[in-house]
Amino acid sequence: MSNKVKIERICEHCGKIFIAQTCKTRFCSHACNSKHYKESIRSGRYNIVTKEVKEERKQRIKLSVDEVEFIQAKEFINLKQIGVYLGVCRKSVYTYLRKYSIPFSRIGGRIIVERKEIDKIMIRLIQSIQTKQENPVKTLEHLTDFYSVKEIEEKYHIKYNRLYVIAKENDIPFVTIAGHKYYSVKHIDKYFLKMGYMEAEEITGWYTIEDIQKIYRMTVKAVHSFTSRHKIPKKKEKTGNTTLYSKKHVDDIKNAQIGEDGYITVPEACAMFNVDRDTIYNRCQTYNIPKINKGKFVIVSVEGLRKVFGTGNIAINNVNEQQGSNHVEQTNSDKENESITK
Repeated sequence: MSNKVKIERICEHCGKIFIAQTCKTRFCSHACNSKHYKESIRSGRYNIVTKEVKEERKQRIKLSVDEVEFIQAKEFINLKQIGVYLGVCRKSVYTYLRKYSIPFSRIGGRIIVERKEIDKIMIRLIQSIQTKQENPVKTLEHLTDFYSVKEIEEKYHIKYNRLYVIAKENDIPFVTIAGHKYYSVKHIDKYFLKMGYMEAEEITGWYTIEDIQKIYRMTVKAVHSFTSRHKIPKKKEKTGNTTLYSKKHVDDIKNAQIGEDGYITVPEACAMFNVDRDTIYNRCQTYNIPKINKGKFVIVSVEGLRKVFGTGNIAINNVNEQQGSNHVEQTNSDKENESITK
């Protein structure tokens, strides 16, 4: 006699309600049974792998602890052991040696460092970090003068987004009052003076890059290199993105301020007489103009150059005028000779 009792069960895989044939039926279909079986095999493998990884990790930690204890017991350690001891790569070890002036010795091709020196450096760094955390605004105690953002923009002609970057990169102290930031006058002036900026009221004449190119026959790259090397005061116009450079400072340097010894460098000579380097070297060799090697620069006698080129920046004009006068004299002499022959 067949069992007419309906047994409702919930499938363990998909969660659907189904009529089971027996009390022990767990799945609603053969498909759910197969999927559940595959998932159990997969999860079993996953559990085995994770267990192996955990055990391997524990073993590595144990080995690293044993290695650190072994290093702590040694008096002298090499670069690889320093990296393990500090938990950094080899490149960082070289950086620490150079930055903190850690004394070391060379034995053949190996670098050996005393472990106590590493411990001293680490203790010193930890103490410095703790003092900074305990006194985060200690540098503001003696600061009384501050600039507002608008005052800095008007004085040095820069925008706020650039000021924000400068203050962040150079750790310039600031205070916040009613949602507005005020920066230390001392630190702001020191930074901009170092970078060659000056107040707009102190300088009246300005050059653009195009002006310097036309007057002194320089490329854009040469102008940027020249202004950066000599720290020419500069500012940016409020409208547009044009950078202006102090006319006085550019002219003073380009007019070749001659030293007490009466010598100038070759680039200064080129700017002074409006000629290229090859011409300067050619004239020095041809006319035996005195020149001296001073470090990586070559300085040339101004007096000798003036005998060849004339005076200062009008030397080319003088040469052209002299050539024109010679040409006129030659044409006049030719006419006189023709009249005599006739």
